[in-house]
Formats: sequence, structure tokens, C-alpha cells
Amino acid sequence: MNESVLATPLARFESVRSFQPGDVLFREGEPPSGIYILHSGLVDLLFTARGNVKPLRVAGPDQLLGLSAVISNRDYDCTAKARTFCRAGFIDGEDLRRVLDDRPEVWFNVLRLLSTDLNGAYGDVGAALAAR
Repeated sequence: MNESVLATPLARFESVRSFQPGDVLFREGEPPSGIYILHSGLVDLLFTARGNVKPLRVAGPDQLLGLSAVISNRDYDCTAKARTFCRAGFIDGEDLRRVLDDRPEVWFNVLRLLSTDLNGAYGDVGAALAAR
């Protein structure tokens, strides 16, 4: 489990869900409903460019999905689709915002996770450009 998040007051809001291969956790362009903490399995993150669906990366256990969309209150910027059987914890976006309002120290964990996601995205883009 992602201890940096679950060690906080957010753990009490988590509901664990199961997903079969091909199930969609969330879709690109949808308003964010919450975040997912991937406990097991693999999830493909996909985005649409020029009308074509393209792979962004594969998320694995202990990764958070949808955090930047919930924090920025912007639509999900990719689609998360189960590649294998998955178990993921879901935390509603309103619950996340309430905890952040009540417990500002939790922001440090959120900022660290967003920074990790951003660095990973830069690495993914760099690898894609190098593969050309």
C-alpha cells in the first residue's frame, strides 16, 4: 500500500474495488470523481492524440491514479484501463479535499506525489521521443 497516503487520515475514506481486464477506472475528459490507489495488478494509462488512442504508461501497485485531476479540479487527462485483474482503493475527491482543508500537513504528501508523477511523465515523454 502507498504508506504516504494511507498513513494519513485518508485511509478511513478508502473503499477497495476490483477490476477485470478491460474495465475502465476513469476516462479522459471526464470530471474527476476521486483518486485510485492501485494495490495489485496493472493499469494502462492512455491518451488521445489526433483522434488516436496512444499508450502513456503502465501503472503498477502502490501508484496513485487521478490525483492531479482531483487537486486541480480539471478533467482526467487520460483514461485508466485495467490491463490485468486489479484491486484499487478509491477515495472520493470531496473527501480528499476535506482532509486537505482540515489537515494542511497532508499537503506535503500530496505535493511529493504530484512531483513524482511529474518527473515520471517527463521521463515517459523523453523515452518516447528517443524511440522515434
